[in-house]
Amino acid sequence: MSGPTPDDVRVVITELLNQKLKQQARVQLNNLPDDYDLLLSEVLDSLAFVEMMTAMGEHFDWEVDLAGLDPERVTVVGPLCIFVSEQLRERS
Repeated sequence: MSGPTPDDVRVVITELLNQKLKQQARVQLNNLPDDYDLLLSEVLDSLAFVEMMTAMGEHFDWEVDLAGLDPERVTVVGPLCIFVSEQLRERS
């Protein structure tokens, strides 16, 4: 099956985060590590996370469904990238 890799998803997440951070005149991010938690690091609040997931869904033409991802890991970059990548591959 083909589809975006976890690294492809990470690039999209980074781009979306940096757009948001630029609007807020905050320092932009590079090379997000797998264990980087978007909420605990205060890069995003819960509303901004939902907005990011919606934008990612639009980017990949994918209906976001995070029900299969452990709620404690849903905002952690590595598991999120892997989960999204796997879902996109399954629908291909």
